[in-house]
Amino acid sequence: MSFNKWRNKSSETKTSKSSVVSRVFLDESPTLPIVYKCHVPNVDLPTWYNQNEQQVLKDLADFGAVLFRGFNIHSEADFQAFVAQGIKETAKYVEGATPRTKLAKGVYTATEFPADQEISLHNELSYVTEPPNKLAFFCLDAPDEGGQTQLVDVRKVLNRIGSEIASEFEKRDGWLLRRNYGNGYGPSVEKAFGMDDIEEIKAYGEKVDLKVTQLAAGKVVTEQVRKAVHAHPVSGENVWFNHISFWHTNTLCPDVKARMEEDLSLAEFPYSTSYGDGSAIDDDTVEAIRLAYLKEEVKFDWVAGDVLLLDNWLVAHGRKPFKGDRKVLVAMG
Repeated sequence: MSFNKWRNKSSETKTSKSSVVSRVFLDESPTLPIVYKCHVPNVDLPTWYNQNEQQVLKDLADFGAVLFRGFNIHSEADFQAFVAQGIKETAKYVEGATPRTKLAKGVYTATEFPADQEISLHNELSYVTEPPNKLAFFCLDAPDEGGQTQLVDVRKVLNRIGSEIASEFEKRDGWLLRRNYGNGYGPSVEKAFGMDDIEEIKAYGEKVDLKVTQLAAGKVVTEQVRKAVHAHPVSGENVWFNHISFWHTNTLCPDVKARMEEDLSLAEFPYSTSYGDGSAIDDDTVEAIRLAYLKEEVKFDWVAGDVLLLDNWLVAHGRKPFKGDRKVLVAMG
């Protein structure tokens, strides 16, 4: 791979191949992500990516996470230019569950969740019928403290969970996600689906194996049954790809759960998970899944200008609590 096959938009500086971009791991995260570190100023990332795409995609297939650091990327417009190369065809955030702001076509803010709370590991939109294959994150402003993006290879999570738990989900038809809209918690049904008409939402549900039930004006319940273990769409490898523990009520922040229990029955919670046949998932199983993620987790500190490319089927991501301003953008497709 010729790392020096790039042409700078604003400079004619020439640098030897060995000193332009190195391929390394970070000291704090020695297994994920693989890092392409640029050592000279003003290297245009979209141009460099386009000329080295095959090697990057090979690393993405092997590791599931690639970080670009030190390139000339500093703005939302710069990130959009990279997305056009790295993602190409972006996807809409439909059936979303977390607050985020759409900035441009296919580009959003990362989840706008309280800074003092952690976002648990998850594969983006694992519960939809066509999840995004890739995610791209861009750090516009790094936090003063914390705010790391934690990563986990879900092949390793599956191995650590073991065949007994995986087989139990298979025997019980996978897992079921139940969501309640309009009870004062979480997004409105219109916000989640990007549609204002309940009949349009029901028609969408019929196309994607999603049961949509309107209880009253503005109050809607959805249910969908999905597999817990999937085959990677390219490699065919088995991956633990779901939101089972992420949305199980036992993994809620205790204070948040206590507030919900004051106002709602369990069936009215904004989200909950069970086995695909509707039976409850026992606490020991949920804890085993949670610990499997935790034991395989790695994390890294953001630097302004970083771009992270993920294979969404191979690597789950999350966010640690932070202090200061943190602005990370995301595109998916």
